[in-house]
Amino acid sequence: MALNLNYDLNTYLTVTLYSSSPFFSEPAQLAAVHPAIAHVGQVGQLQDVQVFSVANFEWENVSKDVLEKLNKANGVGRVDVQKPEARSKRGSDEL
Repeated sequence: MALNLNYDLNTYLTVTLYSSSPFFSEPAQLAAVHPAIAHVGQVGQLQDVQVFSVANFEWENVSKDVLEKLNKANGVGRVDVQKPEARSKRGSDEL
């Protein structure tokens, strides 16, 4: 199932978990490290990569704290802030 993401309202973070992470079996529990974080879901079939959101109106004030707490959480390998990018169509000369 595709995730329904709204970049107008939220900033999205992907969190890569180690298989030994205590959050691996229940990744939604990772949202407890900061009150502004909400668990959105898994990235495709990648059980180790999870998507979390923070409301845009909060992000500017809490971004450093959120990123610090997620990066320090037990079993977190990587945290990335997702940026929406417009897809461009290829011209027929590029195919």
